[in-house]
Amino acid sequence: MQVLITRPRADAEKLTRALEVRGHRALIAPVLTIEPIPDALPDLKDIQALVLTSANAVPALAGIDPGRPVFAVGEATARAARAAGCGDVRPAAGDAASLARLISAACRPEDGALLHLAGTEVRPGLAEALAAAGFELRRQAVYRALAASRLPPAVIAAIRSGAIDAVLLFSPRSAALFVDLIVRHDLAGCLGKTEAICLSAAVAAPCGRLSWARLRVAAQPKVEMLLRQLEGREGRC
Repeated sequence: MQVLITRPRADAEKLTRALEVRGHRALIAPVLTIEPIPDALPDLKDIQALVLTSANAVPALAGIDPGRPVFAVGEATARAARAAGCGDVRPAAGDAASLARLISAACRPEDGALLHLAGTEVRPGLAEALAAAGFELRRQAVYRALAASRLPPAVIAAIRSGAIDAVLLFSPRSAALFVDLIVRHDLAGCLGKTEAICLSAAVAAPCGRLSWARLRVAAQPKVEMLLRQLEGREGRC
């Protein structure tokens, strides 16, 4: 199976190796490029815990000793935080709702604010859930995700020829950007043999603008569940 990966390049290269082990071939077309924000050192004054919703924020922890728990949206982000030297890392189940529940169960609003290390664009949900529970969530942008203006020529040719069996999509923003690029390159009519494999229902929503062979959603918002969906073993349509 030939699979198109739309993740930022570093993540896509890791995923390529996992796909090759499973006998698949991969093409990479990052629709987002991650750019750290220089000198974005976290201000930890009055902060009881750090919150991470993406592994892209982990480099901002370099050189600091948080001395407080780190709450991660999922296990992949938690692994990156541990690899960066964080000792007390607590992963949620992969989405904002489970992250808010985890924090609410472990922390008290009166013990201080929470610091969300994030990108310049943040999806709604987490801040609202924590505010409803009485928490102050401060946000510091430590990276930006820059949108691609076009797909690579080799990827355009592969899509046009019907050679892509599946496209892996990981976030609502990247899915929407990919759909926009497909339309921009006049490829909307070339997906009749291609499946969209999405990390969640929110990721799948923008994909409804296109006609796919099939639209699949991982049973849980985890990369391993997305790969199982790719192989037809788990998930829903």
